[in-house]
Amino acid sequence: MGHKVQVYIYDLSQGLARSLGPAIIGRPLDGIWHTSVVVYGREYYFGGAGIESCSPGGTMLGQPLKVEELGDTEIPPEVFNEYLMTHSQDRFKGDKYDLMRHNCNIFSSETAMFLTGNGIPQYILDLPNEVLSTPLGQMLAPMLQQLTPQGESIPFTMGNALERTGWSGLPSGNLPSSTSNGNISARPKPTRMFPVKTPILLDNPINTEGVMKKINEFNPKETDNQLSESDLK
Repeated sequence: MGHKVQVYIYDLSQGLARSLGPAIIGRPLDGIWHTSVVVYGREYYFGGAGIESCSPGGTMLGQPLKVEELGDTEIPPEVFNEYLMTHSQDRFKGDKYDLMRHNCNIFSSETAMFLTGNGIPQYILDLPNEVLSTPLGQMLAPMLQQLTPQGESIPFTMGNALERTGWSGLPSGNLPSSTSNGNISARPKPTRMFPVKTPILLDNPINTEGVMKKINEFNPKETDNQLSESDLK
């Protein structure tokens, strides 16, 4: 019997992207997307702390805006955990996170493909390039890169990234019978518990004045997509 695989889709802008989209790419944006993969009763995602997991809907983002059904997987949980552990030490290590080029959506798409052969919706993967292909998007790119969180301060972290905790960060019922050292019995308790109440720390302070200056510079040049004064407040 297979295991159901879902992609949880969140809008990090909480609807704000619709009003800012016309000034950036010439049309409203449906959202600024964060995604995760839900399988075997857990939600898996990637951020500045690496690969992490929690109960479905258990991050600080709450319930997803949308859920995509990807079908069932026949891959055993222990094989999936091997996949997670391997990638947590290399391709999806926390320091490899890049907001625009190597983010949660890349992880979700590759993980979904591994499990089912189906990726996540293409419009989610296309958004960064769509933004960066515009003159304003290129000018804002350095500021957007400041939104890369430092380590475990990503706002929905559970503080038990696999690259730090190893096998102890995975659900006990899905662990393989042995690891490289032949012992998985020691499972230290996570050092942080949900909900996370610490502030979000960024690599650099966000230059909001600089962002608004660029938007105000480009906005008067727009004809069909010019933002109103109320949109800019």
